[in-house]
Amino acid sequence: MSVRDAVALRHGADEELLGKVGHYEASDLPERQKAALRLADVYLASPGTMTEELKEELQRHFTGIQLVELVLRLMQYSSDKIMVALGLDLHEVKIINFDRPGA
Repeated sequence: MSVRDAVALRHGADEELLGKVGHYEASDLPERQKAALRLADVYLASPGTMTEELKEELQRHFTGIQLVELVLRLMQYSSDKIMVALGLDLHEVKIINFDRPGA
C-alpha cells in the first residue's frame, strides 16, 4: 500500500474506490472524477501533451481555483517519486493522527 492509498483510506476512500482509480476510464466513476484523473495522468506523465479538449473538459467541471488546488495537490503527491525511484518507498505505511493526543 502506498502512502497515498493509506491517506485516501483515512479520509473516507475504500478499497473499491481505489480499485476503480486503477482503471478509471472503464469505471463507473463520475465524469468529474475521471476528468481530475485525466489531469493527474497528463501532469505526471507528460504535462506538455495536455490537449485543448482536456482543458475544456476541466473548465466544465472545475473552477479556476479548484484547478489550481488540483495541480498543487498533484505537485505535493508526486514529490514521493524520488523516493520510489531510489527504492526508498515505505513498505509499511503508518499514519500518525496528530489530531488525537497519544496517537
